[in-house]
Amino acid sequence: MYSLDINFLNDRPDYKPVTAAKSSAKRSSGGAKDQLPIIGALLFAFGLNAAVMGAWWWATNENTGLATEQATIDQELAKLNTQASAIKAINAETDKITGEYKALAGVFDQIKPWSAMLQDISARTPAGVQISKIEQIDPSPAPVAAPPPPAATPAASPGASPSPGATPPASPTPVAAPTPIVPPQTAKVQISGIASTFAQVNDFILLVQRSPFFLDSDTKLVAATLKNNPTQLQVRNPTDSAAELPKLRPVVEYKIETTLSPTGASELLSELRNKQADGLAIRIETLQEKGILESQTGEVKKP
Repeated sequence: MYSLDINFLNDRPDYKPVTAAKSSAKRSSGGAKDQLPIIGALLFAFGLNAAVMGAWWWATNENTGLATEQATIDQELAKLNTQASAIKAINAETDKITGEYKALAGVFDQIKPWSAMLQDISARTPAGVQISKIEQIDPSPAPVAAPPPPAATPAASPGASPSPGATPPASPTPVAAPTPIVPPQTAKVQISGIASTFAQVNDFILLVQRSPFFLDSDTKLVAATLKNNPTQLQVRNPTDSAAELPKLRPVVEYKIETTLSPTGASELLSELRNKQADGLAIRIETLQEKGILESQTGEVKKP
């Protein structure tokens, strides 16, 4: 027969065998070791989430700052663009006014006072040469070439019939030919008179060629004819009929043609001062002082 051994001491809390205490301690230490990976994973996940949230917060702040800075820069750029447009308009107006001033200064620079030219011719006239007339000949306008005819519209082929709903092609508009630029013509001056000999006429031509007011390459002798002296001699006593009048030598009637020099008045200031054309010289010097007309230091023909 089997015997049933029941020990009621194990059920009492104040009495436990040593083996039971050891087994419970082992079970408790084993459970704590099993929870370490879970705790580490939780800490890692928490740290990763914290890092992600921190990076997102930093990126958001940076984007907000950059957006504010970009808005400020856009406002400044708009102001600068407005100022640049205003400056560009002012520069365009300044260039226009400067061009008008320079055009006006160019008109003054192309003036050749007749008083100075007549004094220059008078100073260069050799002895024995007389000037009877000095006149300016306006240049004839240069012929302008006719513009080419517009291109002809191509005609339709005779066999082709237009469709009922088709729109006829528009004829091409002829392009206007550009207006040819005609260079300005320089006025010519013609000097007429008489001289005692042909040599004097030749000397006069050479002296006129050396004038800074005329173009030496266009100074030429147009005509030189030997004619009777037109001077009429008269005796003091008309009743003395026995007195014979001497016969005068023939004279050379000449005609010289020259062209005004393209040299500007700003390059002839010394000549204008010498010929007492002070009005034009003062205007040229005033324009040069104001910077409207540039100072010219070109070579001028010596008298």
